[in-house]
Amino acid sequence: MEHLLKKLIGLLAHATDLYQSLLGVVENEKDAVVGLNLKQLNEACKAKDNLLLKLRILEEQRQQVMERVADELGCSAQGLTVTQLSQQVDESYGRQLLDRSTDLLALIQVLQDATQQNKSLMSHSMQLIQNSYNLLSNLMVANPLYYPSGNMDKGDQTGRLLRGDI
Repeated sequence: MEHLLKKLIGLLAHATDLYQSLLGVVENEKDAVVGLNLKQLNEACKAKDNLLLKLRILEEQRQQVMERVADELGCSAQGLTVTQLSQQVDESYGRQLLDRSTDLLALIQVLQDATQQNKSLMSHSMQLIQNSYNLLSNLMVANPLYYPSGNMDKGDQTGRLLRGDI
């Protein structure tokens, strides 16, 4: 049982390290969006995908360990949380589990906030791009009419981008 608890504590510590790395990547992603650096943004996305894959694998391992611990304790793994587990094991392991769990939850909250901020920033950037595209689209006439005199009917032109002469 002690081996399983040590392994679980190690998995939680490793998850905390990976989430800390993910937070750094999310901050790089924000810098890339603000700086309009497409290469940096692509690198951040690749790094984020890599970390998320590692976290998914780590979560599967944690679930397996939790199932084995639940079997040892004679309870169901479905409803067993780290907090509940910390109350059922030796106090030293219980304290370590609670500390790791608290650190991990706090880090995840910070990560969620940073991700939400990036989402808002990207949404705003996309809106600005869409508005610029709409402006440029409205300046261009889709199907101008040419008259026999050589004049062109530009339709409902809304304005000029720079100057009237070329």
